Amino acid sequence: MPAIGGCSIFPADHLFNTAVDALPVHPASSDYLATLGDHPVHLDLGTTVDMASDSYWGIPYDVVNGDALAWTHVHYRSTDPGMDWDPRAESDCAVASGGGHAIDSPCTDTSAPDPLLPFAGSPHVEGGIVTDPSQPYGDHHVLVLDADACRLWEVYHAYPSALGGWDVFGSATWDLSSSALRPAGWTSADAAGFPILPLLLRADEAASGEIRHALRFTIPSGSIRVGYTWPARHLTSNGTSSTTLPEMGQLFRLQAGWPIPATFSVQSRAILQAMKTYGMYIADGGSAMYVQGEPSAGWDDAIFSEVQSVPSSAFEAVDLAPIRARAGWDPDSARVPPP
Repeated sequence: MPAIGGCSIFPADHLFNTAVDALPVHPASSDYLATLGDHPVHLDLGTTVDMASDSYWGIPYDVVNGDALAWTHVHYRSTDPGMDWDPRAESDCAVASGGGHAIDSPCTDTSAPDPLLPFAGSPHVEGGIVTDPSQPYGDHHVLVLDADACRLWEVYHAYPSALGGWDVFGSATWDLSSSALRPAGWTSADAAGFPILPLLLRADEAASGEIRHALRFTIPSGSIRVGYTWPARHLTSNGTSSTTLPEMGQLFRLQAGWPIPATFSVQSRAILQAMKTYGMYIADGGSAMYVQGEPSAGWDDAIFSEVQSVPSSAFEAVDLAPIRARAGWDPDSARVPPP
């Protein structure tokens, strides 16, 4: 079972930690692949860890000790004119309570002071820290694992605020000891309502030779059906209702017969085997076949030519219906009941 900062990343029977290589191919797999088109895998990550660099690619994360941290005030707002709704109704935050922090979900307690999140003094931000929020662009995720509580916090569209603290436009939290999903219909810092960190490629895992969890990837928003499928919780409306389009949250895997060359690097083989064993979920709209990972100097340069040589045609959609048919299956949980 994967772990970060001494915390197990969800229970062993969580769907993201479950092998899916023996499950049947989805009946609409050929239609879904035709919708995806002919695209090679693209690793959406980089080897530069300098947030000021133009080549700072990937989604970083921080591990903090929340009990010893001065939590940061956040403001749910954006200068982007396209973001003209209140995200707090589907967001989680914390409020000061008895010397600690109580979770407010949804984050709508107007009687409390500004909500709080466990940001480090200078958190790592996807795309780097932008100090001029008048020019908003990009997702600018912030991912924080509180190792004291084994709780994950993820934020969307994070910018330093002129009001002090940070401006954000959506936040979500998960108890890493639980398989509970977000409320049905709720987004997160991700369009599918997924957590991001548990599905990221990480250099240390790949270097160990084994990645023991599923991955996340994007396809163009217009190629995603207006709907979502378990374990996703949220949809986007850019596509159509056509059943030839995969839904948000659809699982894909690298076909079992696709050969993984023995000459590939340890990291490349680990990534490709994870795609076979655990698969990867459509988590958001974006560029075609982009598989997200962390920025890290620990990445082997060989992964870019090796993993990115695999075409989309080498994948197939996976049918999770056999799991959903098991006794004890709960649509509000990612727990996989025993067969």
